[in-house]
Amino acid sequence: MPPKTHPLAEVFGFPVDSFSEDADRHRSKKLCPFNNKVPNCTKDKANDPLGVCSIFEKDIVAITCPIRFRQNWIIADHGAEFFFPKNANWTSLTEVSSPWCKSGFVSKNI
Repeated sequence: MPPKTHPLAEVFGFPVDSFSEDADRHRSKKLCPFNNKVPNCTKDKANDPLGVCSIFEKDIVAITCPIRFRQNWIIADHGAEFFFPKNANWTSLTEVSSPWCKSGFVSKNI
């Protein structure tokens, strides 16, 4: 890997040094591969989104977009394993609002 001259790790879901057909398609159409509510990236602006999913912090990749956590819904599995009994039935809801706050992700025991 060449030396980093910028902090970007992923843009529109792919490493910045990936020029695969899929990476080019996601960048040209501004698509989000991480289970966004809509196919397009909506980070900061709907019409001209930033598209940065993660950045390098020294040698560590740090997620900068909350939608990035939805990859394969692993965050839902890990949250349910932590909060609920082993064989619990659960589901996840996105963007739950209350008078006190807005949460990007909530799991619920059903």
